[in-house]
Formats: sequence, C-alpha cells, structure tokens
Amino acid sequence: MLLSHQRMLNVWLIAAGHEGENLEEALRMHSLGHNLKVLANDAEFNELAEGLGGEFTRYPHLLMYLIRDNAHEADGWLEGLKAMEGLRQVPVIVFYADPVKPNARRLYALGAASVIRVPMRFEGLVEIMRIIEAYWFNIVLTPEIASKN
Repeated sequence: MLLSHQRMLNVWLIAAGHEGENLEEALRMHSLGHNLKVLANDAEFNELAEGLGGEFTRYPHLLMYLIRDNAHEADGWLEGLKAMEGLRQVPVIVFYADPVKPNARRLYALGAASVIRVPMRFEGLVEIMRIIEAYWFNIVLTPEIASKN
C-alpha cells in the first residue's frame, strides 16, 4: 500500500486541443484532490508565472507540458523555465502525441523529469495517470515551496 505525503500539491498542466482535454480529464480523475491549474499555452504559463511574485504558496510542485505540433516547442519553454529562479527546481513531465517525435535526450538534458507518449486510447491515458498518481503524488518528495532568503 502506498503512503501519501498528506499534503496538497499545486499541479500545472500546460496543454490545449483534444489531447490536452484528455490529459486534463484523466488527471482530474486521479489527482487525489490536488490543486490543478490548466493553462492553454506558453503565454498563459508565462503570465501566471510572472504574476506569482512572492506568493510562494501558489507556486507549482509539478508541471506537465504537452507538445502539440512541433517536436522542438518544449525545448525553448524548458530553457526559459530553468532560467526562472523560483521555478527551475520544479519537476516537469513532457507529454507528446503522434505524429510528434521529440528528441527525448535533449528534453532530459534541458531538465525534463519524464517524457511520455500520450496513448491513442483514453483508457491508456487513464492508466498513465494512475501511475503518475502513485509515483508523483504518493512516492516522490517534490521540492518544497519556500520563500526567498
């Protein structure tokens, strides 16, 4: 039996389109009541991240990013994220759907914690979210959100 850390996590999902809707639905089914914020694109993410200021309780503990059209779109986003002082330590799960074929080696080098292909069937996505629930929400110790010293 898995033991929960018994704390509420802030999870941000940057995704749009049909695959994004499926990711959101599957995640909501298995997020154990954590705070889920869904953002449609990089611009929404950047706007929200810039608006965090010193409100560290609103910072994400886990980020999920869906590559939609271009296999390289996550590269620049990850580079920018890892340059942000308050967010660089946040783990990132990168999702992609066919026919996108990302360079996993590059994504890991840029700081991705996981690179996952979105399954063709919704049931497969639900199973992936069960695994994410077990691992990221119950086993892994995510970075604490703390104020700047």
